Amino acid sequence: MDPFVGIAIYLGIFSLLIFILLMGPSPRFRNGIIGKLNYLLTVALFKWLGITIRKVLGNRVSRMIDGIYSYCMEQKNPVLPLVFLTLMTGSVYTFFVAGWHYVPGPYVSKIHIYIIPLIIAFTYLSFIIACYSDPGRIAKENVVKACKMFEYDFLIFEPRKCRTCLFPKPARSKHCSLCKMCVAKSDHHCAWINNCVGLKNYRYFILFLYSIMQICFYGTYIILCIFCGIAKNMNLSSALVKNPKTGVKSKVSYHQMALLLIHHESFLGILGIFIVLVGIVISVFLGYQFYLIFSGFTSNESLKWSDVEELIMDEELWVYDRKIEPKSNDDNNKSRKKKNNNDNVNKKDISIEGKEKKLNNNNIRGIKTYWIKPNNLRNRQNNQNSNNEISERSDANNEHQQLLSSTTTTSSSSPSNEFRFGKQVKSISEVKNIYDKGKWKNLLEVLFPPSL
Repeated sequence: MDPFVGIAIYLGIFSLLIFILLMGPSPRFRNGIIGKLNYLLTVALFKWLGITIRKVLGNRVSRMIDGIYSYCMEQKNPVLPLVFLTLMTGSVYTFFVAGWHYVPGPYVSKIHIYIIPLIIAFTYLSFIIACYSDPGRIAKENVVKACKMFEYDFLIFEPRKCRTCLFPKPARSKHCSLCKMCVAKSDHHCAWINNCVGLKNYRYFILFLYSIMQICFYGTYIILCIFCGIAKNMNLSSALVKNPKTGVKSKVSYHQMALLLIHHESFLGILGIFIVLVGIVISVFLGYQFYLIFSGFTSNESLKWSDVEELIMDEELWVYDRKIEPKSNDDNNKSRKKKNNNDNVNKKDISIEGKEKKLNNNNIRGIKTYWIKPNNLRNRQNNQNSNNEISERSDANNEHQQLLSSTTTTSSSSPSNEFRFGKQVKSISEVKNIYDKGKWKNLLEVLFPPSL
């Protein structure tokens, strides 16, 4: 097989594998072939290996392997950072052994003698900063400030208490079971840096990704220039190759020239292929990160919005608009007395019975509350035949009326001051992302995050 065909096949399989692992859990793919392949690779395969190891090697070895797996996958550990450092240092060492003596060369200027060490040092430095930077740890000392930083949208984020940290959970935050802390504006936990990515270190994570992409493509450029210099010294551009079947001589093609050069400097050729593949993967991931930034949500929130899209496709999400006219001073005095003294965020949450979301009433003149259709109602609609459709609609209307009555405030404001309009959400465009401030403001928030 032609080596370049083999490389193309390998690249295609590798890209498909990455796509399956990353996109398989997404609601768009989880019920299709991609989701099944993801389950096969991430769940079924490990179950089969566990059963096989237990049968062949016994329970003692199986428990030891389970402990290693638990340490590597379920606990914060330096395994992948050490893997990265090994690959990085090994690649640098390979270049200095196999390619440094070609610098400078016919197509590599002398300035690269100084640029190459700087690029390498910059990559190591960005990795160290990403590993040890604070992602935005939320503690009892700053939880009030964290809660005031972002509003709740009452769809993907609503006021609740962290069961582990035992304090209010700010909007856009997430408790990391590996880092054992709540992280403000949590994006994800990156095992490659053994750290969470959040409000305060997202910019350092982006810098780390950029540094890897930079050194990969810069290294690819240097290796190509070195190979061009070797080809010039060997005078391959004017070399002739004889066809063994016809005996006709012809100029060496670029394909044959590339194979000859890779054979001549095999370590340098393998390094070039490796770093260009890594550079492509990292550039795609970096592009995805910028897409998230410009869209106004994090990786964690993108999964939540995927769940919202699934609810909309299943016709299970309803929205209720509520418009409130300014209250009188007497009404405001009464509402102040009814506030909860332990409310650190200075907001009043109105609970809605069932699976519906909470509603924020204070200092808001136009607000929305979202309601997810209960499972029992959804099952009734799926199981009832056409003769029961009328009664089913009646039940649904009754439940909607109960929702409306349960959200009525206890203040003395007259009914004419409040208007509620409920409708089914049919498109994700009908749901506003309140955290999207615009492309450039989103980017500035990442580059210059607010203090916590």
